[in-house]
Amino acid sequence: MIDFNFNKSVLRTKDYFFSKEKFELFKDDTTGILKTVPQPKELSKYYESEDYYSHGNNKASFFSKIYNVVKRRNIQTKTRLITNVINEHFGSSTNIKVCDVGAGSGELVQSLIDNNISACGVEPSKKARDFAKQNFSLELQPDTSGYEENYFDIITMYHVLEHVPNLSQQILELVRLLKPDGILILALPNYQCLDARVFKEHWAAYDVPRHTFHFSKYSVEILFKSKFRLVNTIPMWWDSFYVSILSARYKKWPIPFISGTLVGFISNLSCLITKQASSHQFILKKLK
Repeated sequence: MIDFNFNKSVLRTKDYFFSKEKFELFKDDTTGILKTVPQPKELSKYYESEDYYSHGNNKASFFSKIYNVVKRRNIQTKTRLITNVINEHFGSSTNIKVCDVGAGSGELVQSLIDNNISACGVEPSKKARDFAKQNFSLELQPDTSGYEENYFDIITMYHVLEHVPNLSQQILELVRLLKPDGILILALPNYQCLDARVFKEHWAAYDVPRHTFHFSKYSVEILFKSKFRLVNTIPMWWDSFYVSILSARYKKWPIPFISGTLVGFISNLSCLITKQASSHQFILKKLK
């Protein structure tokens, strides 16, 4: 694995979402990965806000309603992508095992099950696991330690890898869990996109300190090249709008919904030329 050396400070920002505490991003020159410094010892408290949409279902505000509409659409898109990956790489969903790591409230796992795909989920948040059990009768696991080596055909991590405390350890665990020629699907924000350049320290996808690490397309290629082959990179078009609207709120722009939507639209247009989306899905195949 890569020995990281986060020795260059590149940005000062703060937790605009919750605590308002200040943080700094340090860069590893080999991979281009950024790391949030300092890392709080009690990170769980930074997820406790009722407005943290990944683990909640707050439907009171206009923004929350739009988020939930987009979320449902994203579940459909993810399910379709996973189905296509199964058809392309395995031919049939028979005996294919899928694990969604960082499953949140279990919507993707349930969607896969509804489409006759054998799926399970891992989610460290007890609140989210309880929601999944109550609403979908899903028994999500708190971690991956109970699964055998070479157990899964596909592992998905949608906006999860940026949260992990130990990057090298997490990659080794993914290698352990996946079968030879297994598929890893990652979704990650891209700090080299246009909306990140516009909003700078106010860019919502930095989301410090909940996001421990920050990636570019190049970072992902370098990070996984010894264990995986990159099969495809797919832009996540909706993310630019969501992130830009939040960023406009953090920056206190007037009418952030409109101004953020405009930046998100322009960011997507620029992606057609630069190939740098606000977020990407990476399809990676484990090497034998």
